[in-house]
Amino acid sequence: MTYSNPAAYERFMGRWSARLAPYFISFVGVHDAQRVLDIGSGTGSLTAALLAAGADIQVVGVEPTAEYVAFARQAVPSPRAQFRVAAAETLPFADEDFDAALSLLVLQEITDPGRAVREMARVTRRGGIVAACQWDFQGGVPMFSLLRQAAEAVAPEVMALRRANEAPVNRTSLQDLAQLWIGSGLKGIRTSSLELSMEFASFDDYWLPFVGGATPTSAFMASLDRDTDGALERALRNKIPERRPDGSFVLPARAWAVAGISGR
Repeated sequence: MTYSNPAAYERFMGRWSARLAPYFISFVGVHDAQRVLDIGSGTGSLTAALLAAGADIQVVGVEPTAEYVAFARQAVPSPRAQFRVAAAETLPFADEDFDAALSLLVLQEITDPGRAVREMARVTRRGGIVAACQWDFQGGVPMFSLLRQAAEAVAPEVMALRRANEAPVNRTSLQDLAQLWIGSGLKGIRTSSLELSMEFASFDDYWLPFVGGATPTSAFMASLDRDTDGALERALRNKIPERRPDGSFVLPARAWAVAGISGR
């Protein structure tokens, strides 16, 4: 799936990628002075967190969308970071070129995740770490599930048609990720549930980035809200739990993480 508006995506999900990245890095166990590959580097959240984790870490980020590569180069202007246009399934690097290959919130968007993981393993040195992290889309991110519930309530027929026509997405479980790593020939498989909080200053802080057109899903929801004369927004407002007197609120979030050791 291709997104073409990195600035809108940064407002929509980039802030949560930046919040999640340090948890992921801690789980992986990246060490200083390592050369790390960031698969699907997007707006640069994982690369920035990796650079902050060690003064001598070098990062190469690859991303198939040129607009995102240009955005990341400006967002992370470090001599220790490089960004290149490349697809995860066909990495332009030699065997065992990196100490670690990491992917943050990307695998679910890749058509052939197995091929991507095998490529990550190929370019990682023997004994290096190959790891990925993605949201638990099966109810682990109320930010999304509340919106889907509101959409189902106001436009059930439209949502049924969308489900019937949309392309399948790799929204795997923690067990599925572990099996993917095992099937890719990686050893010493570790998994973890990463928990964090999404803090919103107001309903608009939650809603407006959602309908900013950052992704096909958010563009669809924005269109649905217009077509229902704002009924989607009103239904969603009623679903937000425990708002504070100043209008702020917190939603929990959970991501799955998996790591394995390259045996090349």
